[in-house]
Amino acid sequence: MLEGGDFSSFGPSFLADQTRGELQWRDLPRDRDEARRCVRQSCPESPGVYGWLNAERQLIYVGKAKALRHRILGYLARTTADPKMARIRAASTALVWEPIADELLALLREQELIHRWRPEFNSQGQPTRRQPAFLCISDSAAPHVFLAKRLASSGYQQAFGPIAGTQRLADSVQALNYVFGLRDCADKTKFEFGDQLRLFDEESRAGCLRFELGSCPGPCAALCTRPIYLERVARAGQFLMEGNQAFLQQLEARMVRAAEHRHYERAAMLRDQLESLKRLERQLQRLRVAERTINGILPVTVNRGRQVWLAFRGARLISSVVQPRSRQQAVRALAELSRVERESVPPAREILEINLQLIIAAWFRKHPGRLADLRDFPTIQAECAELQQRYASRAAVEPNSKPAFS
Repeated sequence: MLEGGDFSSFGPSFLADQTRGELQWRDLPRDRDEARRCVRQSCPESPGVYGWLNAERQLIYVGKAKALRHRILGYLARTTADPKMARIRAASTALVWEPIADELLALLREQELIHRWRPEFNSQGQPTRRQPAFLCISDSAAPHVFLAKRLASSGYQQAFGPIAGTQRLADSVQALNYVFGLRDCADKTKFEFGDQLRLFDEESRAGCLRFELGSCPGPCAALCTRPIYLERVARAGQFLMEGNQAFLQQLEARMVRAAEHRHYERAAMLRDQLESLKRLERQLQRLRVAERTINGILPVTVNRGRQVWLAFRGARLISSVVQPRSRQQAVRALAELSRVERESVPPAREILEINLQLIIAAWFRKHPGRLADLRDFPTIQAECAELQQRYASRAAVEPNSKPAFS
């Protein structure tokens, strides 16, 4: 567990307070039937997050649930659905839970807590394990595709991601540089192009075998011109940005021809490259769809019918705005919604932001019907302006009335 000392609360959240209930704590009896009665009597059926504590009052596992009571009772069953659940229960002496207004918010809160506490029984979502990454096109004299687990402020001209599966992404980087004819040598390599003026007319040789194999045009030895090389970079960028099924079909045809001519090693290499690029294209297409479609306001109903407006841009949760109940609240809400709609959204750089974006994209992919619940920014802004006018009119008629805060 990252944070030391006895556990006392989950801690603050980027989610609006109105979306979260109070933290509940129960010391569970060792007797299974008695523990189940305790959970049935006190645990709600609402979505939420829960945590198991050991005898030292350390948080050893965090989970989320669509229905807290049902999920927690699963840990107390005579035979658990997963052996890990039994191990967690055996190592625990207490249980905590926090009701959340919506299943998606419970997922995001779970990831936030795993990132903060890093419980020993949580394998997924840990900030130091199985991290997603980005595919980048460098901004060097001879650009190429490279893998980055974090986006720096410089060193690249385009970035695509985040994408899960670092090892497979490394294979995709190698395939991209090979099939588009881009260099993969170190950035410290000195590059010069054939259209550059040279003081001495000396013969240059490529620094590796890829030029001889025809997979690199040799920008390290003035064996190609800058326009020819940059055209290859543009084709690679276009593939990553938009996809190119025609290119994949051409690559498949080359593989078939190599097999027909009994060039089996080349056919096998092309097969591996094709499979890697097809897998990458599927991942990128899912990301493109998510960034294009998950934009707008998702209303989530909290207590007494009040709503919290979740503002999404490019499959990222940018802000949460509580439905106003006074003129002053309406003014602030309208300003915040206008800011979120107006400002550009930089790429996710921190691991928590990256994981949250992937979770949001996956959740909407699993629940496509919820995309229809997204409302555009102008509609919510108009509703907010109407509330502002309504409260202003009410204040003019009843000057001594108090604003309805809650």
